[in-house]
Amino acid sequence: MNRWQMYNEFYGFSEKPFELTPDPRFLFFTPSFRKALDSVIDGIRERRGFISVIGEAGTGKTILMHSLLNSLDEKVKTVFIFHTTLSFKDLLGTILRELDLRAMEKSKAGLLDQLIQYSTQIATKNETLVIIVDEAHKLNAEVMEELKIFSNLGSGTVQIVLVGQPELEDKLNSGGLRQLKQMIKVRCQISALSEEETKDYIDHRLRLVGRSSSEIFTPEAISMICNYAHGIPRIINTLCDNALRTAYISSEKMIDENIIRGVIKNIEGPSLEKAIASASTPITGLHRFPFRLEFLLKKAPLILLFLFCIGGLFLLIHGHLRQKPVKIWNIKSIISSDADTEPISTSTLSQMTTPPSSIDTRGGEHKLKEIVSVKEGQTISQLTQKYYGTVNETFVDHILDLNPNITNVHLIMVDQKIKIPKITEELVIIQSPDHTYKIHVGTFQNPGFVRLYRNEPALKGKIIEIVPRKVSPHETWYRVVVGPFGHKDECLKTVDQLREKRLLPVFGGILKTE
Repeated sequence: MNRWQMYNEFYGFSEKPFELTPDPRFLFFTPSFRKALDSVIDGIRERRGFISVIGEAGTGKTILMHSLLNSLDEKVKTVFIFHTTLSFKDLLGTILRELDLRAMEKSKAGLLDQLIQYSTQIATKNETLVIIVDEAHKLNAEVMEELKIFSNLGSGTVQIVLVGQPELEDKLNSGGLRQLKQMIKVRCQISALSEEETKDYIDHRLRLVGRSSSEIFTPEAISMICNYAHGIPRIINTLCDNALRTAYISSEKMIDENIIRGVIKNIEGPSLEKAIASASTPITGLHRFPFRLEFLLKKAPLILLFLFCIGGLFLLIHGHLRQKPVKIWNIKSIISSDADTEPISTSTLSQMTTPPSSIDTRGGEHKLKEIVSVKEGQTISQLTQKYYGTVNETFVDHILDLNPNITNVHLIMVDQKIKIPKITEELVIIQSPDHTYKIHVGTFQNPGFVRLYRNEPALKGKIIEIVPRKVSPHETWYRVVVGPFGHKDECLKTVDQLREKRLLPVFGGILKTE
């Protein structure tokens, strides 16, 4: 029985209830959500042309689009655009590729002409092409202006659905895009959940896997989730999932406010404890931002002074680090002498000047997720966001590992082939030449993140190495590597423990330093 089967059996779940991956099976229809979905479907069927869907980050726009795709018939062809930093020419090329059409010409005019021919062909079959542009608020003004040309294709055959955060509406209100705004015939707004809807949302997801909220969460825990999440489903899922993991590790089947408080501290950091609302505090309203504007205005001078000092400190540290030779640091060298300096191992770390790639080899072959060809305007960060749903240094480091020809993390070339690794437990395991194993727990811009692992019980008796890795001519990141492990199974067991405690960034770990 694997760990997830044990986790589900512990709670009596048929499957995990609070996964962050959008799944239409867990769709929870509020009046706002139902109205938005119905409006988009009606707009497409009636060929209204341009449609906009606006909602704050995490309110469920993506799952709405997945539900939309499941609601359309075979007469509707769909293209889903995830990357919004493209030029209009690249956008046209992406649409053709998604339709499995080979671009006959490379010019913008040629690509547009080919798309016009396609729209004319499907019009004769009474078919419709729906182009869904996610994160549309990130489109630049020039591309948004050129979108107007779609209104002339195939007599209403092409429908455009712009999905984005409130900044999209701000852009459409700017002087140069008023004509595009007038073309939008259907406007949908996804609202955050109310307190009552948040409670029903949690209960809904738990009932789909065989339990109810009252069997898992105390009323005080539910109240604390409502207060903190402000009705944002993504935040609700994150809190509930982390709470369930934490309780599972402690063998506690009922989640109370103390567990929720601990999860919020882990997300926010100890210094933001005041952000945790008391379970007895009533909800008086939902706010878009966690801090009031008046507070920020009053504190603006202090904030600016603080940022100025931080910037100066960063430049000073950065200049100092650039003069240091590349080596593996002893863990004692980065711990303040007035702090608790008890090392994780009594062994002294040897000083090494060998680059990481030559001291270790991966325990197995890299499993490829995909090989991509770089498009104009793409960056490694964008590719990381696309394939892993988030961006951190550890994901990027694994991509660099698989593509040694990339010597500058900020510079990749158009048409360059980049291998995207599949994230597995095997990926973080390193086999040393002496046939022992180590775990690459994470890569960070700041070596201070080693503090997170220093007193971790799962790593007792192991040596922590900090391995600098140069990712650009003027920038160094730091790998945290732990070992040795005599057997691969021992390594996998430790990986599992660290993953459960969310101490591995590649598996969704939320890491904060003190």
